Amino acid sequence: MTDETQPEKGLSDEQYGKNTGFNPSGADPLVQLREYAREHPLVAEMDMTLETFEDGTLEASIPQNEEWTNPGMDGALHGGMVVAYLDTVMGFTIMASVADQPLVSGPTISLNTNFLLPAASDIAATGEIVRTGSSSAVVDGTLEDADSGEPIATAQGVWRVYTDEQY
Repeated sequence: MTDETQPEKGLSDEQYGKNTGFNPSGADPLVQLREYAREHPLVAEMDMTLETFEDGTLEASIPQNEEWTNPGMDGALHGGMVVAYLDTVMGFTIMASVADQPLVSGPTISLNTNFLLPAASDIAATGEIVRTGSSSAVVDGTLEDADSGEPIATAQGVWRVYTDEQY
């Protein structure tokens, strides 16, 4: 139920489908994804900056946020946030990758995450397309310590994609 005293937030149904995520289009999807990230309440709170997208690889930066540390773990980022960052950068990678194709991105089907080191500093995040088919896409993701380059976590995920006919 919508509270009529609050303005409705979000993007138009033209760009945000009922069964899919945000779907940029055109030659430079990164500009549209940056705008979407600023408007989406959760993604905006994550403070992820989308840096580059080229040849199926998206790079982002994430500043350390002490509010999301795991209590009793010496300032290490909570594992749930590690997964959320990976899911987000990998999802944005799919969105950017299909922007010039007759496909739209859908939900995460599976996400397998490997925690390698605690994250207690700024993070460099990368998503890389492994394969895109007519109904799913496979993406690899990595979080690294932005200063040392040491891997913090890796992931491989599968996302649903839809052809124009399926959508």
